[in-house]
Amino acid sequence: MKCASCGPATHGRKDRSHVYLKQEPSSCSKCGARIEVRTVLKAGEVYRLRHCPACGPSEEKISGDAKAYLDDFLAQGAARDGAPRTFKTTTAACAQCLELVDAKVVLESGKVYLSKACPKCGPSKALVSEDAAWYVGAYGFSRAGSQPMKLSKTPAKGCPQDCGLCGDHEQHTCVPIVEVTDHCNLACPVCLVDNSQAHHLAVDDFRRIVDGLVASEGLLESIAISGGEPTSHPQILELIDVATRPEVGRVVVLTNGVRLGRDRAFAEKLKEKGAYVILQLDGFTPQVHQALRGRDLTVEKAAALKVLEELKIPTQLLATVARGVNEDQLGALVDLMLQKEHIVSLNLQPLTLSGRGGATFGGDPLDRVTVPGIIKAIEAQTAGRIAMSDFCPLPCPSPHCVALTYLLKLDDGAFVPFPRFADLRKHGGLLRNSASLPALPEIEQALRDVTYDLFARQDEIPMAKGILSALRRAVDTMFTAGPLKFQEALRGGERQAKSIFIHHYMDAHDFDLERLRKCCNHYPLPDGTLMPACGYNLFHRGAAQGAGTQRAPWARAPRTQQGA
Repeated sequence: MKCASCGPATHGRKDRSHVYLKQEPSSCSKCGARIEVRTVLKAGEVYRLRHCPACGPSEEKISGDAKAYLDDFLAQGAARDGAPRTFKTTTAACAQCLELVDAKVVLESGKVYLSKACPKCGPSKALVSEDAAWYVGAYGFSRAGSQPMKLSKTPAKGCPQDCGLCGDHEQHTCVPIVEVTDHCNLACPVCLVDNSQAHHLAVDDFRRIVDGLVASEGLLESIAISGGEPTSHPQILELIDVATRPEVGRVVVLTNGVRLGRDRAFAEKLKEKGAYVILQLDGFTPQVHQALRGRDLTVEKAAALKVLEELKIPTQLLATVARGVNEDQLGALVDLMLQKEHIVSLNLQPLTLSGRGGATFGGDPLDRVTVPGIIKAIEAQTAGRIAMSDFCPLPCPSPHCVALTYLLKLDDGAFVPFPRFADLRKHGGLLRNSASLPALPEIEQALRDVTYDLFARQDEIPMAKGILSALRRAVDTMFTAGPLKFQEALRGGERQAKSIFIHHYMDAHDFDLERLRKCCNHYPLPDGTLMPACGYNLFHRGAAQGAGTQRAPWARAPRTQQGA
C-alpha cells in the first residue's frame, strides 16, 4: 500500500512503512496521561502507536490479520435501523473555547455526526457527512503516506501542538499554499480568514519559503500563491518569478478575478510567465455573489472568464458551496469546465465556518453541505452524466478530506469518468492530488494497464471502442520517446483529461484530529514551519474572528502581532 497518490519515492522522499487507519484518545499505560493513539496497518498486522510526552513512543500489536481487521471495521458501516450508534471515538475541538475534547463519531439515520462534550462549555453536535456509507467506506481507500526529506519539528507535546511538520505527521506536503498578503479588494462573508489589510510578504521571505519547500520535498507539483487577494501584492509578478524554478511544476495564483477582468495587461503578464490561475467562481447569479462575496460580481466574473479564455491561461475553477445558496449551480459549473478547453479542473469546497465566515455567515453545523451531498447534487444536475459512483476518496490525505474524479476526453470531445472503465482501487496511481494526470512513468504504466484490462473486457463496457481510442491517444500524446522535463511532464495530460475535486476543510464544529494528522495541504511560513491547513485556520489564526476571539493556548500569534 504505497503512496500511490503522490507518485513513487523517486523525489528523495520515503514512503511510510505503515498505513494510517484511524486515531482515538486513550491514556498512557505507564503514567496514565491522556494521549492520542494511532491505529496502523503494517506488514499484514495491526498496531497501535502511542506517543506520551513524558514516557516517549511505544507500539502495541492488536491483530495479526490486517485484512480481517479492516473488513470488520468497514462492516460497521453497513445499513441498520436509524437509531444512533457510535462508530468510533476521536478527538475534536470545542466550537466555543477550542479546547481539544473527546468525541464520538455517531451514525444516525444514514448520516454521520460528531458528538462531543466540553467540560467548560457543555455538549454539542455537528454534521460530518450526509452519507454514512460513503464516510465508512472511505476508510477502505487509506494508503501509506510519505515523509518529507526534512522535518522542522520533533514530537513533543503531541498532535496538534507539534505542527510544523513533526515526525508523527502522516503525510508530506502535496499542496503548499503561500499567503503572500492579507490585503483584499473584497470583504467576503464566507472568507476563511479575516484580512486586516496590514501585511505584504517580503520577496526575500517568499524566496526563503520556496527554498524550504524544495529542501523538504525535492520536487513540487505546484506552489499556490494565495492571500488575501494575491494580485493586490505590489510585487506579485516578482513572486511568480521566484517560484518559477525547475523543481516546481506549476505556479498557481488563487484569485477572485477582479483585477484580471479590469487589467488585461496584467493578465497578459501572467500568461507570459506561464502562471496558472485558480479562479474563485461560486455561481452565476447576483444572489449567489451577494450572499457569499458581499456584492454582485457577475460583471467582474464574466470579464475574468473572458480574458482567461482569450489568453488560454490554464485555469481551475474554485467554488465555495453553501446550503441553500448555490447548491443549484453545481451542474452549470461542471458544464462550464467541460466546455472550455483552458479550464482543466473544478474544485468545490463545502462552506467552512471559520475565519470571517465563522463569525458572520451564520451557517447551521447540523444542516450543512458535505462531500457526498455535493456529489449527489452533481449527479442530479447533470442527469447522471457524472454520478455518485464516479467519485472516489483521495487516498493522499485522510480519505474523508477529498473526493475526486478524472474525466477522459474522447475523440469527439465528450468526456467519460474514469471509474466507468477503470477499477481505481486496482489502478490507484490514477488517484492523485493533481488537477490533471501528469506524464510521469507511474501514470504511463497505469494507463497502459487500464488499456489492456479494458481491451480484455470491452464487451462489458459501454463506449469501450471510443474509450480505447482515447486512451491510446492520451498515451501517445503524453509519453514521447525521451524523458520530459518536470514541468512538461506535469502539463502533458491537461488536454487529455479533466478533474473534479471536492475538498472539505474543517472548522471548529467538525474538526477531527484524525484527519489533521494526514493533512497534505500546508501553509509554509517564513521560519520554515509547515502548518497543516485546518489546524492553522482553526487554532493559529486566532480563529480570525476579531481581537476577542478565543485562541488555543498553544497557538502561534497572528503574523501582524509577530512583527513580521
